Amino acid sequence: MFDRTRLIVAVIALCAVLPGAAFLHFYLPRHDVVRIVGVENRRVDMSGKPLQGGDRPQVGRDVYYIYAERVSKDPTVKTDRPRVYRNEDTGWGFPFYFKFDSADEQAIAAAIANDRGTAVVTYYGWRINMFSMFPNAINIRRAEPDATIVPWFNIIFFTFWGVVALLVIRRARRG
Repeated sequence: MFDRTRLIVAVIALCAVLPGAAFLHFYLPRHDVVRIVGVENRRVDMSGKPLQGGDRPQVGRDVYYIYAERVSKDPTVKTDRPRVYRNEDTGWGFPFYFKFDSADEQAIAAAIANDRGTAVVTYYGWRINMFSMFPNAINIRRAEPDATIVPWFNIIFFTFWGVVALLVIRRARRG
C-alpha cells in the first residue's frame, strides 16, 4: 500500500517549493529570438491603465511596447505566435536589473522593426492576457534567426545557490 505520511510530506514540500519556483520563473531573465514587427508608446496613469482621449491626470508615465513574432526553429514554418513586451525602466527598485535606458532600447527595437529583422529579447515576467500583463524587456539586440542563447546568469545563479544548499546540508549533518 502507500504510505499516507509520505504523501502528506510530499504535498507540504510541493506547497513550500512551488511559490519559490514561480517567483524565480517570473523574475529571472529569459531570452526569446523574435522578429520585431512594431513598436508603440502609450501614456498611462500611475496604476498602469491606458489613458483615454480626454483624460489628463496630474501624474502619468510613458510605457513602451514592442510587438514581435517568435521565430520558429523549423524552416518550414516562418513564425510561431505573436509576442508583446512592455519596455519600462526598473530603476533602483525591485527587481534589481538597474535598467534606465528604456527609450534607447525602444529606439533599437524600432530600427530592427524597420528592417523586419530578428533580435534577441531578454525579459522577465509573464504574459497574462486576462490581466493585460506583459513581460518587461530588459535588453534587445540584433541576432540571426537561428541564434542559440545560453542563459549564463541563470546557470551561475542556480549553481551558486546549489553549492550554498549543499554546504548547509553538509554542515547540518555534521553538527
